[in-house]
Amino acid sequence: MSFKKKKLGSLLINLAKPLVKNYVPRKYIFLIDLVLSFLAAQCAFFLISSTEGNYQLLDLSSGMWLMVLVQACCFLLFKSYSGLVRYSSFRDAIKQLRVTMVSVFSLLLINRIYFWISGEKLIAEAGIVIFGFIAFSFLFFFRVVIKKTYQVMNRKEQRQTAYILGIEREDIAMAEGIISENASNYKVIGFICNDAKSHQTRIFNLPIYNTQQLQKSSTIGDAVIVSDSRLQYLREHRPQLLSKLLDLQLKIYKLPNLEDWEGQNSAANLQAIKIEDLLQRSPIQLDRNKLHDRYHNKTILVTGAAGSIGSEIVRQLIPFTPKSILLLDQAETPLHELVVELDKEHPQLRYEKIICNVRSKKRLRQVFNHFQPQVVFHGAAYKHVPMMESNPLEALSVNFQGTRNVADLALEFSIERFVFVSTDKAVNPTNIMGASKRSAELYIQSLVHSKQHQTSFITTRFGNVLGSNGSVIPHFKKQIAQGGPLTVTHPEITRYFMTIDEACQLVLEAGAMGNGGEIYVFDMGSPIKIIDLAKHMIRLSGLVPNKDIAIEFSGLRPGEKLYEELLADKESTLPTHHEKIMIAQATHNFNTTQIVLLSNLLKSVKTYEAKDAVLSLKKLVPEFQPADLATQLANSNTPSDKKTKRVS
Repeated sequence: MSFKKKKLGSLLINLAKPLVKNYVPRKYIFLIDLVLSFLAAQCAFFLISSTEGNYQLLDLSSGMWLMVLVQACCFLLFKSYSGLVRYSSFRDAIKQLRVTMVSVFSLLLINRIYFWISGEKLIAEAGIVIFGFIAFSFLFFFRVVIKKTYQVMNRKEQRQTAYILGIEREDIAMAEGIISENASNYKVIGFICNDAKSHQTRIFNLPIYNTQQLQKSSTIGDAVIVSDSRLQYLREHRPQLLSKLLDLQLKIYKLPNLEDWEGQNSAANLQAIKIEDLLQRSPIQLDRNKLHDRYHNKTILVTGAAGSIGSEIVRQLIPFTPKSILLLDQAETPLHELVVELDKEHPQLRYEKIICNVRSKKRLRQVFNHFQPQVVFHGAAYKHVPMMESNPLEALSVNFQGTRNVADLALEFSIERFVFVSTDKAVNPTNIMGASKRSAELYIQSLVHSKQHQTSFITTRFGNVLGSNGSVIPHFKKQIAQGGPLTVTHPEITRYFMTIDEACQLVLEAGAMGNGGEIYVFDMGSPIKIIDLAKHMIRLSGLVPNKDIAIEFSGLRPGEKLYEELLADKESTLPTHHEKIMIAQATHNFNTTQIVLLSNLLKSVKTYEAKDAVLSLKKLVPEFQPADLATQLANSNTPSDKKTKRVS
């Protein structure tokens, strides 16, 4: 019998679902509220008449209609019918109470004025008060019934049990919103707070746990929900708490700030956190007025525009409404993908797609001559350390000669600003990639010191970028998808990390503030052990490190450092107006010998004398200390370098 009842209940729910699928027009809610007010007035008059021994089931007197009319005016005044009934909350109850109270006081005032004029009352004052209680009850009960009905209709069979992280006002408000949305995928079962003073209280009759209690518990929930603002705080001040939660195999979801919501349902806006959420720091504050003055209505050339850094620079330039953006890259397919994205997301943007290799000065001159750029962001480079160790001449050809080509043309065509995107690997380099970028930095500085010109040359230097092409994050994601193992080169290897958007915002800011000749160093925060990064990514996948996914050590690769630096040994920093950008005050003095070394290096690269190029690089960048110079010189004579055709 119970089975038949359950089946009948499910059938009725399925039949009723189409009725609550769409929102009810506001005018119908107003009419329903009006009908409820009419019924409340009838109940009030019936109760008053019953005390006098005169039972009157239907009253159509002027006093009754006055009640309904005043209540209707209050509905219109406060627009209490305009909210979505299925999402009614405590605020809506307060609004209905306010409507009813104003209606009752208005009726009492009208009744008193009428009494002063005519000497008799329109309505018994007790009836007005009774009407207020009944009307509020009907209006509130109607919304509760509709909300509960909607929740039952849309309730998920399987819901994740979740904790709310924190017990501050914002956390409690978030919990209230999710609890009230009973139809969501999450069932709140408690709060998490490591404050010892809070463990004797309950919120919404739900317990408050600390991480130690959760670790000892025989049963534990599925997830933790945290607000975006609290996540930022924990990321900077208590990262160990997030690690403990991941160790408990709890999924962590964040609720974005209200302005980033899509729709009114808070639970529907929850997002699973990514490794970038754990590592990204506080939002960057940019001087947008200054950036707008620098980049508005300008023709801006971005080399390496199809790369991860170049494409993000393009995206972040768009809000400053440049006249045109020149997208220059030698990679056809990635450039096409960027163009498709821009056409879809920013159809109003003026841009040019240019296939060009920065090693070809002749082709670059055509681009400069035809489009007349005013600002250049030079991001084109070879950056994979082990790959460049096997092909040193190619690294120098692109990173040094290519940068020199673009910089020379910036001078020739009187470009306003030239922003060079360098790397932390250029500091005390142990590999060809870093040394080639350092040689490019030196050439940029030589232009500033040796020539009179109008171009402001600016160098920006930062560490690894999360999620960039070829970075460790996509590599680990692929290994996790394949079931492991995750390969880490060394248990002690550390790196500085930045998110792509953070790095590119700072590039734009540095490019706008520079006067010329500065090497800007970004605040990368604290270095992160790669093994810790690997463990975080495994935990974020709901797995246990070295249990579900193994971690193996493969050994340092050629040219790879255990630790990376942002400043050379003889450099110091000066602060700027931006807390995350500093100036590397280099003590390097340019002289004739170093100018000659730059010329010799270029000559060796152009003539494909690989061995001479490496030796010239070593003289030009004396801090370049490769692990094995003999091996480096041997690599410089590989057939792949000898047979490569020079691009003129």
